[in-house]
Amino acid sequence: MPITSEVRGLGRLCLVAGAALALAACANDIPAPTEQVTLSDNIIRDAETAGAVQYSPVELNMAREKLEAARREMQDENNEEARRLAEQAEVDARLAELRSRTQTTKEAVAAVQASIDTLRRELNARPTS
Repeated sequence: MPITSEVRGLGRLCLVAGAALALAACANDIPAPTEQVTLSDNIIRDAETAGAVQYSPVELNMAREKLEAARREMQDENNEEARRLAEQAEVDARLAELRSRTQTTKEAVAAVQASIDTLRRELNARPTS
């Protein structure tokens, strides 16, 4: 008995539907990025400690917003997007921390330079014997 075009079409449809279901199942196998979320949260705290609230508030707020978005995506079981957002939050927080540390280092250097300048003036102002 010959196979009709309708049977072939139905077979192709079943194959495509099966492949789609297999891909959907794989997408749900991505584990929740709890470790990445915890890491990003810790790095945000490190950035705050480094003075990011004062010196790098834009990057710090971006990190916070992305971390919150990652948590929402985890609740919705969209783990791939949650991981991506948590990783972006980590990068933003690291940038905020580094910018803050750079600024505090510049301020420390300026303070030391001011002290050196003061000492030089005092040494030059001393009468020579």
